[in-house]
Amino acid sequence: MRYLGRVTILGALLAALLVPAASTPAVSTPANPTTTEDPAILHPHERKWWQYDPDVWGHSWKAHASLRRAYKRWVKDQERGSDEGVRASAERDFRKQLEERHLDLHFHDAISTQAGTASWYSDRHGACGKRLKGFYAASRTLPCGTTVSVRSGGRYVFVTILDRGPFTGGSRILDLSKKAFRRLGPIGAGVIHIKATRLRG
Repeated sequence: MRYLGRVTILGALLAALLVPAASTPAVSTPANPTTTEDPAILHPHERKWWQYDPDVWGHSWKAHASLRRAYKRWVKDQERGSDEGVRASAERDFRKQLEERHLDLHFHDAISTQAGTASWYSDRHGACGKRLKGFYAASRTLPCGTTVSVRSGGRYVFVTILDRGPFTGGSRILDLSKKAFRRLGPIGAGVIHIKATRLRG
C-alpha cells in the first residue's frame, strides 16, 4: 500500500509539472522586424524617400482637407453615370492619383549633398542664436536655419542647422543632437557614416 501511495503522489507531481509547460504557447520574435523608421525598406518604389517629410509615411491623402474635398467631388460626379465595374476601376486610379498628390505636398527639392560622418552632442544654446532642442545639428558651412535630411543606411531624419561645428579634422561634417542621432543609430556607436542633403523650403 505504501508503494502504491508513493507511485500515486509521484504521478500527480509529474502531471502538475508537465501540464503548464504543454499549455503555454511559445512566443516568437521576428528575426528582422521592420519599423516606420526604415522607409528604404517599406517604400522602395520612392526613389528619393529621404527628401519627404519623415511623418508622411504615417498618414495617407485622407489627412489633407483639400484632397478629401477633391475625392468627394469626384464621387459626386461619378454618381451621374458609368456602371459599377467601370466606376470601381476608375476609383482605384483616382485614389492612386490622390496618394501621389499627397506625397508631392511633402516633398522637398535638393540643393546639395555631402557625404561624411557625424557624431552627436548636447548643448543649450547654439551659435545661430537660438535655443537648442529637438532635431538640430551643427555645421561649419551650411547657413543657419537650413533644413537638412540626414540619412544613414535605410533611415533618415530632418534636422535644422542651429549651431556651428564640428571643429575636428577628418570626415566629420555634422554634429547631430542626441535625439536626431538616435533616429539613425545607437548612441553607443559614437560616429556614423551619413549623407546630408540640404533641402529647399
